[in-house]
Amino acid sequence: MALHEQDREDLMREATALFPRAEFQVEQEHEPLFWGQKKNGHFSFYFGSDPVYQFDQNAFLRRAYLNGQLYRTQGSTLARLTRLHNSTESVLQRYDLTETELTACLQVMAQRFQQLELIWQDPEKVKLVQSLAECSDLELHNLIHDQIRQVVQHSDQVAPRIRGKR
Repeated sequence: MALHEQDREDLMREATALFPRAEFQVEQEHEPLFWGQKKNGHFSFYFGSDPVYQFDQNAFLRRAYLNGQLYRTQGSTLARLTRLHNSTESVLQRYDLTETELTACLQVMAQRFQQLELIWQDPEKVKLVQSLAECSDLELHNLIHDQIRQVVQHSDQVAPRIRGKR
């Protein structure tokens, strides 16, 4: 995700770790949908600047940016990370979601991707704006559709813990 929230404006130009990457105008979405994939198979969906979902190669949720808050997998739950600033440093404060909070968060994500999956089936509802890819537009569309289906299938799981600084 972008270092600063306002840095999300030009992901096509600046998200160089994501290749292939593409931007779409999707029916029922107010802002463009940005999608990108890393060499290791991890992939991301940016629904405008918020929400943002990042997945591992198995379509398990690794990170998210939801309602202005950053979340990271802890293996069995998500941690909400809040940046606290003082005069000398910036520190991330961590709050691990309860099981109920995690379930609610994952259900919202699942609903969004279920809706996207239905829309993605109709080429008239998904317009490619721009892409950087070494495959045809149809192959790219099919790759992303497959990832959307995988997210829906695994929407109740989070990726293994991302190790932070100790």
